[in-house]
Amino acid sequence: MLQALARVPDPRDAGGRIHPLPGLPAIAIAAVVSRSSRVAEIVEWAADLPDAAWDRLGATREAFTVARRVPDDSTLSRVLTGIDAGALDTAVCRWLLSRAVLTGAGRRVIAVDGKTLRGSGPTGTQVHLLTALNQAGGGRVGEVG
Repeated sequence: MLQALARVPDPRDAGGRIHPLPGLPAIAIAAVVSRSSRVAEIVEWAADLPDAAWDRLGATREAFTVARRVPDDSTLSRVLTGIDAGALDTAVCRWLLSRAVLTGAGRRVIAVDGKTLRGSGPTGTQVHLLTALNQAGGGRVGEVG
């Protein structure tokens, strides 16, 4: 999905970018699928991601403290409201369709679901999953955790 989201134009000034664009909408998509609906909830959900997920999202670290730089509410809100909605929609739809299989009716149908696995670890180490299922054959198309 990050490769698909990399095609979305970044509305921010190149000099002020701390967080790579593909990672920010990816966080928002996964958090919303996991039932977060407000920007503050998305940021809270993202703060609990394990280091491996942040590394895949291209997150940076503070130079002196080496602490992970997590986007705040205003950053995420500014990026999500400034992004080209059509380009984002196209990128996500292309990614989903690339993983779908034609049904008997000639349609591509997939279901997307996300969740945080309860009891999978203390805050900050919990497992977060985003799964896409092929409705034609019932098989899992992909899962990111």
